[in-house]
Amino acid sequence: MKLTKEDIQFIDTYLDNSDVVFADIRMEMVDHVASDIEERMAAGDTRGFYNVFKGYMVENKAQLLKGNKQFLKSADKKIWKTFLKELKNPITPLLFLVSCIGFYVLYQNFTLETFRWCLSIVPLIGLTGFILTYVVYQGVKDNKRFSVVERLAFPFLAFYQLPNIFLIRTRELKDTSDLFWTIGGASLALTLMLVLVIISVKLFLSYEKRFKNIA
Repeated sequence: MKLTKEDIQFIDTYLDNSDVVFADIRMEMVDHVASDIEERMAAGDTRGFYNVFKGYMVENKAQLLKGNKQFLKSADKKIWKTFLKELKNPITPLLFLVSCIGFYVLYQNFTLETFRWCLSIVPLIGLTGFILTYVVYQGVKDNKRFSVVERLAFPFLAFYQLPNIFLIRTRELKDTSDLFWTIGGASLALTLMLVLVIISVKLFLSYEKRFKNIA
C-alpha cells in the first residue's frame, strides 16, 4: 500500500501546523508516519487514509512530537557524518593546497599589510558563503527552515575564530616557520569553512531529492 502525493502533503501540513518547524525534521517524521500508516493499511485496515491517520495520531502524536529532540540528535550526526565524508573527498586537500599557494604568492608579491588584510577577511569569506547559500536557498524554497543547515552555524562560528589566531603571528613573521604556520592555519580555516558551505548545499539537495514529493 502506497500513500498518494496528496496524503503525504496532508501529513506534512499537519506536522507543520503542530509546530514542527524544521523542514528536514518534518520530512523525517512524514517518512516515518507514512511508513507506519502504509503498514497498517497493508495489514488489512480498510478505513481509508484519513481515518487511519487520525487513529495513528491519537495513539502516537505526543510521543512523536516529543521525539523532536531525537531527530535533532540525528541531524547533528548527519552533519558530522557528511562533514567527515567531505574531508576525505580529494577536492578538500586540493582546496587546502590552492589556498596555501595563493597566500604564499600573496605574501611574496604584496606588502605585509595587504597580506594581513587578506587574512583578516578569511572568516568573512566563509561566513558570507554560508549566509548566501542559506538565504538564497530559503528564498527559492519558500523559506523552508532546515535544522541540519541552521545547526551548521555552530561549527562555522568555531572556525570563524581560527584565522584570528594565526593573524596575530603576522606581527612577527621572523622566520620561515612562522610564515608557514600562518599560511597553513589560514588555509585550514578557509578550507574548513568552504567544506561547510559545500556540505550545506549537499544536505539541501539530498533532502530535496529524497522528499521531492512534498510541495
